[in-house]
This record gives sequence, C-alpha cells and structure tokens, in this order.
Amino acid sequence: MRVQIKPVTRIEGHMAITIDVEENKVKNLQINIIEPPRLFEKFMENKPAEEAVRLAERICGICYVAHGLASVKAVEDAWDVEPPEAAIKLRKLLHAGGYIHSHTLHLALLALPDMLCPGEGVIGIAEKYPQLFKKAIVIRKYGQEITEIVGGRPIHPSTIVPGGMAKPLSREEREALIEKGKVVLKNAMELVDTVFDIYEKNELLTTYPEDPTYYMGLVSHGLHETYDGELHVMNPKGNIIASFKGLDYLKYIAEDSVRYSFVKHPYLRINGEKYRVGTLARINVAEKFGTPIADNYLAMLRKIAGKPSHNVGAYNLARAVEIIASIEKALNILEDEEVLSRDIRAHVKPKAGIGVGIVEAPRGVLIHHYEIDDKGLLKKVNLIVATQQNIPPLERELVKVANNLLSKGEKLATIEQRLEMVVRAYDPCISCATHLVKLRIVS
Repeated sequence: MRVQIKPVTRIEGHMAITIDVEENKVKNLQINIIEPPRLFEKFMENKPAEEAVRLAERICGICYVAHGLASVKAVEDAWDVEPPEAAIKLRKLLHAGGYIHSHTLHLALLALPDMLCPGEGVIGIAEKYPQLFKKAIVIRKYGQEITEIVGGRPIHPSTIVPGGMAKPLSREEREALIEKGKVVLKNAMELVDTVFDIYEKNELLTTYPEDPTYYMGLVSHGLHETYDGELHVMNPKGNIIASFKGLDYLKYIAEDSVRYSFVKHPYLRINGEKYRVGTLARINVAEKFGTPIADNYLAMLRKIAGKPSHNVGAYNLARAVEIIASIEKALNILEDEEVLSRDIRAHVKPKAGIGVGIVEAPRGVLIHHYEIDDKGLLKKVNLIVATQQNIPPLERELVKVANNLLSKGEKLATIEQRLEMVVRAYDPCISCATHLVKLRIVS
C-alpha cells in the first residue's frame, strides 16, 4: 500500500510525504520537495559580489535577514573586511528582529493549531483564542518594525552592505523601539507561558518521537549565538566532538543528492551521520542564552525535556524561548549608546578571494560560500541552508512515528496528522505558500 500526503500543510512551501507500507511496516518513506530548483547558486554567478546580498535576500520571504547577513559575511571574508563594532551591533539587532518575526509567525499560525485545536488550523486559533492570537500578532509586528527601521524596509532589507551598514539608527528610533520592546516582552512571556502550560498539561512531548542524534549550532564562549562564534557538533550523548569556523566547514560537512528530491542531503564527513540544526540543536550545544528571562525558561525546558533533548516536540518549546531571548538581546543592544554611532561602514576594495559566511537562520545553520575573481565578480556560489540539513533526520523520524502508529492499528487520518505535526515541529522553509491537505492511497 502506498500512502501519500500531498501537500503537507502549514509549512513554508510545497512538500509531500510518500510512504510504501508492506505487512503493516514502512518499507520506504520519502520526503518529496515538489518545487523546482531555485537556481540561485547558478544565476548569482558572474554578478558583482557587492550585489550578492540583494540577491541572497530574495531566496526567502521569511529568512531574508539571515540570508543577507550570511551573504555579506561571505563577501567580507573574501575581501578581508572587518565592519565597525556599531555596524555589527546593528546587524545583530536586525537579526533579532528576524527571529522575533519568524518564530512568532510559526508558533502562532503553524504550530499552535496542533496544540490547541487540531484539524482547525489558524482560523480555529483566531476564533477560540482571540487574545492569544492578538498577542502573537503584536509580537510579530515588533520584529517587523525592527527590520523596517534598521533594515530600511520590512522585507528584504536594503541597509546590509559589504563593510557594515548603510543607515545609522537615530535616537528617536532607538527610544521608540525600546519603549515598544518592553511591552512586547511582557506579551511574549504570556505567550511562552501558555505554550509551556499546554505542553505540561497535555503531555505533548509524549506525542513526538525521541530520536538520539547529532546536533550542530553556533556557540560563542558557551553562550547561545546566532551571528558569530564557532560551530559545535554534539553527539547523542551530549559531548562536543568538533568545533570549527568558516572554510573549515568543508572538513566536517559533506553533501549528497537523492533522486526523489531537489533538496541536497548533508551529512557529517567525520562519521557519515545525519545531524539536526535549528532551535533544538542550538539549546543543546549552548550552555545558556546569557539573558535572565530566557535562561529561566531554558531551565524549565530542560527540566521537561532534558539536556541534550532528543524529543522533536521540544523544537517548539525552544522556539518559544528564543522569542524571549531575541527580545532581550534586542533591548540590550538598543540600550547600548554605541548603537547610535555613525561610524558604521568600513572601506571595501573588491579583490579575488574565497569567503564563507555562517549565521544561524531561525531554522538553523546557514552557510554561504563564495569564490570571487579579481574583478569582484562571483565565480562560484554554494549555499547550505537549514532545511537541507534537517531533511535526512526528519525522514528517519517519520519512519519511526509511522511504524509506531501502524503497530497500534491507528487510522490513516491519525497517521497523517501525526506525521504532519512532526514535520511542522522542524518548521521547514521550502518557499512561502500553504495548501489544503489531500491524502491519496494507491492500492
């Protein structure tokens, strides 16, 4: 029997799951990415490296800040450019805004329906929990306001440039963001409290699979990091087995392809193992956030899910805590007088070179790798995005969940729903579209 969930709903983009079942067990399971290749790596070739940021931001309508930052870091690495400290702080503020926007969007519109009103979608949340829904909208709006003020516009920022930033922050803009941020932080705490209450009261973690695996994420001096630092690889027992930066990623990450998908399948070069990235990976590899409120919630999360946590459902809990951390970090940056400095751009001179830019996109590790010629043109571009890295472990987890439900004699509708919940926990970013679910069974 073949079961196909096409498309999977409440994710960014078009995905299908095809399952072949024999004798009540999964014989084969494939995640089908049913969108054609985007070809950014190809059409960025022979473009001026200074334009790479503007092109890279168009890869995604959700993670545009992360792509812009990874891109500009790659160009600066190739050209040996160090942006002024004030510019780095503005970039980190912009990045925090992207996290607030993306995580709140996922939690409120894509994940909460699974927790509170399965089968009803976002309309059910808006109708049955209007106050919670309104709080989420306010929080997300704040993230977009940060992006608009610091980035020049709410989508596809125009201020990220090689050498730093193109626009300083005014005192009036800073004061407005601080004032709003303090109110939004209270709303975010109420939202996160609700998510934790739902998980504890309904024992939601028991509905997700435990899958001991490897993790990768950025860390800076033991702290949770999204812009800089070094990548740490953690094994299933919680031990860090590798740490690296920049071009050294080639020693640790390899890429493979499969016939049934347009998505590459990365794996660890050192042992051939699959690994996870994203919110769960970040809270596993880091000791703490370094901000008081987020660290309190992190302690609660670890009490529920452990450290390292191998439960897929903890992705949503970690995502909730990262909203708090992002607001706290944004406020900390805004309260720093240096963020008002007008010294925000270093001189750049195009030259031949190889550069790698690594940041943590909301969904996980994002790598931009560029080769630039002596005319300042991009000659080779390689991108490793978070969802690519998460697809291989996700396929493995879906097999475990499907086999477990099949062994219990669950109905196909239940199997479909639970598999989609697992996918949504990862918050895969394939493109910006949502569809109705259709389940097709081929005898």
